[in-house]
Amino acid sequence: MTWVAWRLQRTETLITLAILALLAALLVPTGINMANAYHDAGLGACTAVKTASASACGANVGEFETRFQGLLQLTDWFTLIPGLIGVLLAAPFIFDLEHGTYRLAWTQSITRRRWLAGKLALPVAAGAVAAGILILLVTWWRTPDVHLNGRMGNGAYDGEGTVAIGYTLFALGLALALGAVWRKAAASLTVAFVGYFVMRILVDTWLRDKLVPPLKTTFRGDQPASLNHADIISQNVVGHAGVKFGGGGQVAAPSGRGGSPLFEAVYQPASHFWPLQLAETGLFVGLAVLLIGFAAWWTHERTV
Repeated sequence: MTWVAWRLQRTETLITLAILALLAALLVPTGINMANAYHDAGLGACTAVKTASASACGANVGEFETRFQGLLQLTDWFTLIPGLIGVLLAAPFIFDLEHGTYRLAWTQSITRRRWLAGKLALPVAAGAVAAGILILLVTWWRTPDVHLNGRMGNGAYDGEGTVAIGYTLFALGLALALGAVWRKAAASLTVAFVGYFVMRILVDTWLRDKLVPPLKTTFRGDQPASLNHADIISQNVVGHAGVKFGGGGQVAAPSGRGGSPLFEAVYQPASHFWPLQLAETGLFVGLAVLLIGFAAWWTHERTV
């Protein structure tokens, strides 16, 4: 049974490996180039504060970021890859249901439970391993940028830590659940990928900051150290009576008796990286377990 399951799963697994190989072909040479530029410019001693008064090497930091900005923005789209891998690895299970080939296995002294265990365990394991490889690649590649800017921004946050494993398994589970009910591979995989994308947007823009409550601080003058490498959710200038004057801390506003504007910032500090990662990973893995369990139950009970 394991050999047969692997035979049916190997095409999608090899495609997944090909995707990772293409990523490695892009990330390894550019990562080495970026690391060399980082070290040649002596940026290891620089801080993430991007003002010349805050760092003697501010110009070098700006030059480095300008040089690699396009590449960093391109790799931000790698957040879609876990979803692509997840729905891809779900395809053999759905094809089996769509074409009815599962009936052959069920007439060869293979119980439904054993068939389901073999068909579902392989894509889950392959998805987790693929996500782990992706995390290692992206984490290594983004190291110079993370040293300068932290890893709380979406581009770095989504590719490091553990969340990519949760994303992959969620996309896999969603595709399996839709395929078990729908039994149409093309439609199920397409809808699952769209659902993954919508869920990611929902979590990134709204839910994440509710998993771990953000902090709030007020300050005058230079930005406090607590905001270095932080994800600043909002920043406003506050008037005498606590009235806010716009966002970003870049608008003109009454300076008040202190002689300089009073800023109020809501933010996720760098120290919240792992609490957020673990909470978000738990959310997506939990949803994946429910969806995969539903796919297994529906197939076991409703398939003839």
